Amino acid sequence: KQWYQRRVAITAGKDIDVLGILNSKIDTQPLINVAVVGHVDAGKSTLMGHLLCLLGHVSKKELHKNKTESQKLGKGSFAYAWVLDETGEERERGVTIDVAQTRFQTPKKTVNLLDAPGHKDFVPNMISGASQADFAILVVDSTPGGFEAGFEQGGQTREHVVLVRALGVQTLIVAVNKMENVAWGKERYDHISGELTVFLKTVGFKNSEVIFVPVSGLEGDNLLEKSKTPTLTEWYSGGSLVDIIDGLEAPKRCYDRPFRLIVTDVFKHPQMGLSVAGKVDSGFVIMGTPVVIMPGGTTAMIKSMTTVDDKSVDYSVAGEQCILVVGGTDQTKIHNGNVICESQSRVRTTLKFKARVLVFNIDIPITKGFPIDLHYQTVNEPAVISRLISTHSKSNGQVLKSKPRCLTKNQVALIEIKCERAICLELFKDSKSLGRITCRYGGNTIAAGMVIEIT
Repeated sequence: KQWYQRRVAITAGKDIDVLGILNSKIDTQPLINVAVVGHVDAGKSTLMGHLLCLLGHVSKKELHKNKTESQKLGKGSFAYAWVLDETGEERERGVTIDVAQTRFQTPKKTVNLLDAPGHKDFVPNMISGASQADFAILVVDSTPGGFEAGFEQGGQTREHVVLVRALGVQTLIVAVNKMENVAWGKERYDHISGELTVFLKTVGFKNSEVIFVPVSGLEGDNLLEKSKTPTLTEWYSGGSLVDIIDGLEAPKRCYDRPFRLIVTDVFKHPQMGLSVAGKVDSGFVIMGTPVVIMPGGTTAMIKSMTTVDDKSVDYSVAGEQCILVVGGTDQTKIHNGNVICESQSRVRTTLKFKARVLVFNIDIPITKGFPIDLHYQTVNEPAVISRLISTHSKSNGQVLKSKPRCLTKNQVALIEIKCERAICLELFKDSKSLGRITCRYGGNTIAAGMVIEIT
């Protein structure tokens, strides 16, 4: 257990004092991970694609190509969305399917952006993206009927909000998009913000944890710079979207805890070989470090590593998204959701655990033996709720009833979950990321909570 106290590692002929380097960078731009979520067709990809263009991350040649090709398909308004929606299927269907990831800098922050899909069919991918986020931007459509379609029954706005809160997001930016379609009307903006504020309180967001901002993703208004549109500035005095992102307080990272990297993708690079993408949840990793891949226990070696924007680095630390080139193993032994750690401090694995969960608005009661899709970090596994242990008071946590026969909506309960295969988990008190779980059934999220005992 003394491994994480090692301040200096020698690799590739270099002395790398990782913690010393981190201490010397206290005043530099902190890294934050931001997920973009919301109902399908709210304009998430268009908004963020346009922002990347304004930030200079997209060449005029590439943007011109996107505009030309999107117009050929009769989808001229999708040119900015195609900056992030790069696959043929996404462009053909006009929806985000996988989590698009990119990085940019604001005056005070380095931002790792995770553009999550909004369609109901791809909620598991949305969970994968949101589970890696420190903050979230909820994009809502302000056009008449557009907000209502996402917010009312069957829309994804509510479920996305519930999920990002359950996955640990503490601060939410609500981008009220397509405001040009309502002539930047204050009445419409106030109506939407009022409806959402009431709902967000029921989910657990305080007013101080939610920031609303009116924007136009298609026109690029109030994204990078504060808007100069008279019909907006006459009633809105807040900052632009980037101003608000810049003002977020970066979370404290667990640099001194055991190294954990949660795998989000595995692929063969044509030049580099077997590569693993993921987020460093805690600690740090240095090039040349021998590691173990859990839950299988396969050993490997870190040959090299890069950032998400393809910059070679010698080490990666908690909070960062990186790509590791690994040797000593093969692609069949590494999967999404695996956890890479050092052999001296392996993550715990289990088939059964206890969790305290909040039951959401469900149609049928949860009983012993209830089958679920268990979502944790980037993957989902089939499981069953093997025991209903007790129900608890929301206000003080006291036990209300032991061994309940069933669970109904809005109840807090202690349950036991049994998985078909071994999974990697930590107690919530030790790791907020690896200690959170979400339960889904029939395409709906039915409960979420935290791991309190691993058996």
